[in-house]
Amino acid sequence: MAPAVVVVGFGVACVFVAMNVLAAAPVAVDTGPSPTPVASPSLPGSPSALPLASATELVSPFPTASLPDHGPTFVHSYVNESDPNGIWKVDLGYPSFVVGSTPWAAAIDSGLKDEEETMAQQWEAGPAANRQAPGKVNTLTGSFTKELLSPALASFTLTWVDDSSAAGPATSVETLNYDLSTGQQIVFNDLFRDPGAAIEVISTESQALLQVELGVSYDPTIAVKGTSAVPGNYLHWALTPAGMKITFDQGQVTSGNTTPSIVVPWSLLRSVMVATGPVASLAGV
Repeated sequence: MAPAVVVVGFGVACVFVAMNVLAAAPVAVDTGPSPTPVASPSLPGSPSALPLASATELVSPFPTASLPDHGPTFVHSYVNESDPNGIWKVDLGYPSFVVGSTPWAAAIDSGLKDEEETMAQQWEAGPAANRQAPGKVNTLTGSFTKELLSPALASFTLTWVDDSSAAGPATSVETLNYDLSTGQQIVFNDLFRDPGAAIEVISTESQALLQVELGVSYDPTIAVKGTSAVPGNYLHWALTPAGMKITFDQGQVTSGNTTPSIVVPWSLLRSVMVATGPVASLAGV
C-alpha cells in the first residue's frame, strides 16, 4: 500500500507543476507578413490570480504577445441609434482592429464598443431625452483621428459633439493609447519616471506653442490658467511620431467651442522619461 500511495502522490505533484508551467507560458502570435485572422487572446484577469514563477519572482501582470513586423489594420465602426419619436439621434464613429492584424484585437475592440454603447445609452436617457426646441432633434456625433499606428503602439483622439443643449453644441475629447504587445491602455505614469517634472515641462512648452497655434485668438488671461502645471489640464494626450499631442477641453485655453491642440516634441521630454517604458524607442530614449 505504501508504494502505491507514493506513486499516486508523485503523479499529482507532477500534474500540478505541469499546469503551472503551462499557465505561465507566454502567448505566441504569428508574426508573418500576412497574418491569417485568428481568435485574439483574452486580456488577463487580476494580477493576484496569475501563477508565481518562484517564491520570489512574480509573473508580469500583463502577458505579452509576439508582434507582427507591420502595423495593424483598422476599420471605421459605428454606433447608430435613433429615437422612434424623433427626439434624438446617435452616430458615433470609433476604430476597430481587424482580428489577426494585431494580437489583442478582439479584446481592444470589445472594450471600445462597450464604451461607445454605454456613452450613447447614458446620453439618450439623460440630456437627449427632452426636446429643447420644437422640431429640433438632439444629436450626439463622434469621430476619431489616427495619431499613431505601428506594430507596437496605437494612438487615437476621439471627438464628440453634443447638440442637445439650448446653449449650443458642446465638444469633448478622449485620447486612447495602446501598448499592442499587452493590449493594455498606456497611462501617463507609464511614460515618465517623474510625472510631476513631466507636467512642468509640458506646461512650460504648452504656453509658447499655444501662442503660435492660436495666433490673434491667444488670450493669456485664459491660456495661462488652462496650461498651468496641474495634471487635470493634461488629461487628453496622444502619441505621435513627432511628440506628445495635447488636446485641450472646450473653453480651457481659449473662448469659443474649439478644442485646440499642440505637440510637445519628444526631445524636450526625454530627460524625464522611463528608459524602458512603452514609448521609449519612439521618443529615441
